[in-house]
Amino acid sequence: MRKVAILAAAFSALTLPVFGMGSGGGGYGMGGMSNSDPGFEAYSQAVRLIKREQFGEAIPYLDVALQAHPRSANILNYEGYAHRMIGNYNASLDYYNRALAIDPDHKGVHEYLGELYLQTQQLDKAQAELATLTKLCPNGCEEKDTLTASIAKYQASNPAPAQPVATPVPSVPVVVPPASDSAG
Repeated sequence: MRKVAILAAAFSALTLPVFGMGSGGGGYGMGGMSNSDPGFEAYSQAVRLIKREQFGEAIPYLDVALQAHPRSANILNYEGYAHRMIGNYNASLDYYNRALAIDPDHKGVHEYLGELYLQTQQLDKAQAELATLTKLCPNGCEEKDTLTASIAKYQASNPAPAQPVATPVPSVPVVVPPASDSAG
């Protein structure tokens, strides 16, 4: 009997992934899907592949899941994440924006969007995403902590260029010649 319970728990862990992706992925659950829901198996397979860092392979499964649930901010977030991880930044940005249009307070999307901005050298936009997370997480949250650490790492690796020191220009007296009175 104990062996059956262990196997059931193991199977449950495989089919209902708990994926803490705050530091690289998202942990946003199944979005209310059950295993009889269209898209469930595709979503589960995509999450398994993402956990194994097989991002490109996960995308077709996410596409299937998104067809079944086109308004799922969680699936759109994973789509953005997978595309970002393979370097497809334009598609990533599109998926993140679509997710935020559905759920403007989705902390995972704000974290990942900040990460995308760091990868595309847009520190100011990453800091704006951190400001949003600060508002969404007044008592702190994993997404805010992760983006804070990513920004600090980015800044350490990309120090701001030194501002040139303005050297004063010596003033040169301007000599104006006297007006000549040559009427003649």
